[in-house]
Amino acid sequence: PLPFSTASTLGALCRWGVYADLIEVDAGHDFHSAWADINLAWAVLRPGGVMFGHDYFTAADDRGVRRAVTLFARVKGLTVRPHGQHWILSPKPRGDGR
Repeated sequence: PLPFSTASTLGALCRWGVYADLIEVDAGHDFHSAWADINLAWAVLRPGGVMFGHDYFTAADDRGVRRAVTLFARVKGLTVRPHGQHWILSPKPRGDGR
């Protein structure tokens, strides 16, 4: 664990060239926070890696985390697998430098 904000930590990991095979995103529950954290996490996720998160089903429903995750998956051509309150994206395609 790194005791910094998600944006600061993920930005630093990118600069340091540190990448991950598994990332949990537990962002703020609003769309913009979740969207930003998911996109930053994607940048440090290795090809073949898996990203998952929490709060997929909340009172905000399609206005918060679930909206951000669903839109991100659609843009990237991924599948979202809900599991209780968690969401899991299909593995990052190999050769995807985005």
